[in-house]
Amino acid sequence: MSIAASSAVVAQPFSSGSAQPPIVTGVAKQPLMLQVDHLMQAMSYVGRPVSEADRDALYKAGELPDAEASTAIQQILDRYVIARVDIDPLRKLTVLPMSGSTEPLVKNGWTTYLVKIQNRAGATDKLDVDSPHAAMPYDFSRMQVERSVYDDQFTDVMLEHVFQTGVTWGTWGGGYPYKQPPQPEQAGIWPQHGDLSFVPTKDRWAAVSLFQGAPMAKTLSGLPLEYVMLQVYSRDEGQKNLTLSFNVGELRSSGTGSVPYTPANPGMRGEAEFSFNVGKAVPVTLNVLDEHGKPTAARFTIRDKLGRVYPYRTKRYVPDLFFQNQIYRYDGETVELPAGEYTVEAARGPQYEKYTTTITVKADTPSTEKFQFKRWIDPRQLGYVSLDKHVHTAGCLHYNDPTYGIEPKDMLRYSTGEDLDVADILIWGPNWYYQKAKYFTGQPDPTSTPNNVVTHNLEVSQFPSSAGGHTSGHGIRDIDYPGTKKIEDWPSYTLPVLKWMQSQGALSSYTHSGFGLDVQSADLPNYITPPMDSIGANEYIMTVAHGATDLLGVGNTNFISELNIWYHTLNAGYRTEIAGETDWPCINGENVGRGRSYAKVASAPGAAVSYQGVLDAIDGGDSYVSDGRSHLMAFKVDGNVPTRKVGSEIKLPGPSTVTVTADVTALLPVEPETIEVLGSAYPMETQATVYHPTPEPKKQRISDLPVTGVSWRNIPWWHLERARIGDSRKVLVEVVVNGKPVASKEIEADGSTQPVEFNVPLEQSSWVALRILGASHTNPAFVMIDKKPIRASKASVDWMIRALQQAYEVKRNGWRPEDYGEAVAAYDYAYESFKKILHETSAP
Repeated sequence: MSIAASSAVVAQPFSSGSAQPPIVTGVAKQPLMLQVDHLMQAMSYVGRPVSEADRDALYKAGELPDAEASTAIQQILDRYVIARVDIDPLRKLTVLPMSGSTEPLVKNGWTTYLVKIQNRAGATDKLDVDSPHAAMPYDFSRMQVERSVYDDQFTDVMLEHVFQTGVTWGTWGGGYPYKQPPQPEQAGIWPQHGDLSFVPTKDRWAAVSLFQGAPMAKTLSGLPLEYVMLQVYSRDEGQKNLTLSFNVGELRSSGTGSVPYTPANPGMRGEAEFSFNVGKAVPVTLNVLDEHGKPTAARFTIRDKLGRVYPYRTKRYVPDLFFQNQIYRYDGETVELPAGEYTVEAARGPQYEKYTTTITVKADTPSTEKFQFKRWIDPRQLGYVSLDKHVHTAGCLHYNDPTYGIEPKDMLRYSTGEDLDVADILIWGPNWYYQKAKYFTGQPDPTSTPNNVVTHNLEVSQFPSSAGGHTSGHGIRDIDYPGTKKIEDWPSYTLPVLKWMQSQGALSSYTHSGFGLDVQSADLPNYITPPMDSIGANEYIMTVAHGATDLLGVGNTNFISELNIWYHTLNAGYRTEIAGETDWPCINGENVGRGRSYAKVASAPGAAVSYQGVLDAIDGGDSYVSDGRSHLMAFKVDGNVPTRKVGSEIKLPGPSTVTVTADVTALLPVEPETIEVLGSAYPMETQATVYHPTPEPKKQRISDLPVTGVSWRNIPWWHLERARIGDSRKVLVEVVVNGKPVASKEIEADGSTQPVEFNVPLEQSSWVALRILGASHTNPAFVMIDKKPIRASKASVDWMIRALQQAYEVKRNGWRPEDYGEAVAAYDYAYESFKKILHETSAP
């Protein structure tokens, strides 16, 4: 076979006036052949091997003398080259388009090319590639770009591990001049409108990346000649122009996301224009059926053998979201894929069994793939309706601009795909004025279906009172606080806002309750005074004394912190409930419904979902919070369902033993689940910062994750894996009386429903609940003995007094002068109330 054996000639994927790259001389054969070995391995790994003829010719060329070998090897490899990068002795970088490669681009697919590097400067810096056409098609000036999701993990900035290992800033930021956002036309409207119009959104069609996985290096070798692997992704089909820019040196950022990077040294950057004719992808229709064979929606995570996710995340538009791996499809909808083999993980939320399958897509051959799901638990048929009381359609990870983004119909898709019965969309700071005008009615949104409801309510976030804790109202009829016209007019502390919510018949709540309550203890309860310095249930320690707080939102922050403050206030006789929430996609961008309330509604099992019915059930007390992987149903004390209504308690004439019963079920996989935890956080300073490569993520068992002393962004909180006992498939069900476990039973988490029964002695008026710690928790039943109020613990009340004093010292700095006197009086009232309760309490 001839050394110069050529590949078959096909239509050129791009056009260029450049000639074939000239031969680089003075290249030693031994290091060049080592490169050939590495290239052959890497190109085969990514699914772009050279032809057998060329592979054989390459190794035969290696038998020639150095100069002849170098020439022959270059002649063969140059057939796969798309561009030549020349670094001259003064480190000036020039990029030249080449016409060697014949590999076409395909819509929604990655194509691999070689780039030939002539390194006359002997540079050993990192080589990066980007393009203005590879910028993300979203306006980051109006997004919290410091929060991003890697799989289901938060990192502090969007860098290499955000969307695809090896992808640089350029694939989302562009690395090109950024136009400062103009001032909004209407003063006082938050946030400002940004502009990334250096490339129109519709033209940000590509993603570009250098493959630098083993055995390829992440830096230049310093040798006069080397080849690197460039991968290009296309969102679109048809004729497309692409600017490719190569940079040698450190990435440098302003730290704000405004300017993704500037070259480390002048002259170490060059670019060239390319033209591609992108081929069509193959439509794959998804046949999505529930356990009864009826059409539904589900989530699908589609990966190729390299683990790359399809459609590519940075090129997605609603309803597909760039911060999630998965997409959601209704029955009969399609996804377009290039030809190839894919692994598909299919799921419908925690109440269904998920499974993984492999599909093969053939070129130019549309196909249909069937996915039928199987339940392991059906709470609806048992009378329990699920609610995530805290999701968003603006702000944080997704779109803020009112002209495009998440709409109620999109949230319906996501909640249906997660088998979530009710999604409570909370309107907050981003797009407050727009969204409340367009969507808020005080009723479920018209897009709702009998089985899945979306509705709009309020989170008081980025309002004046936010520093005291973010609050939310559920079932509100009027979204504007009396006498206000803009956000800045609202009260600067939380009590009047909560009372206003209650005056409408709505349930008042704090959200992401654990923020500001974290201490260095995993004991529950613990008696350490929390810092009270964040946006969780901080002023709850004051508002609970006024009867102004109906709910604490739990499920999305440290569960020790969430439960600790709740336990203490229950021990003092207060009757706040807990309700499940996710705060999607701010605290978590993985999916809606990661924190859920399950409420026992009065309607017949399987009846149409009533949002008000769910609120009534939660307000009544017969509900539990769960991540959906465990369930504490039919919880009763002496045959009585729990209720928080005063006068409806379980009444006993004296100390007695009560019977606690429930139907408990949980499902753990046989093998413990792991997550990928990133190494170190990136700095958040606004000054110029040099960013180094992201540490490799580490796989860690969820059950081994710490509860305190870690960033809330990096790990899941409420998750059944946290309750796994060792390597077994068992979890511990506990009866909690006045904050402490008094009885327990291990159950097998195999998905079977297991009745449990406990006989629990009570010496004083008490609250009683059931929990699987870190996974699920019922609301309490209140048992009154000898008509006396619950006064369970002097230590709890003492903790409340210290926490109240700490909150006062921290929060008062944020009160407006006109609110200051009333806020002080509110804290004084709480202090006197707690002192009175302390005097009435004899239990330690």
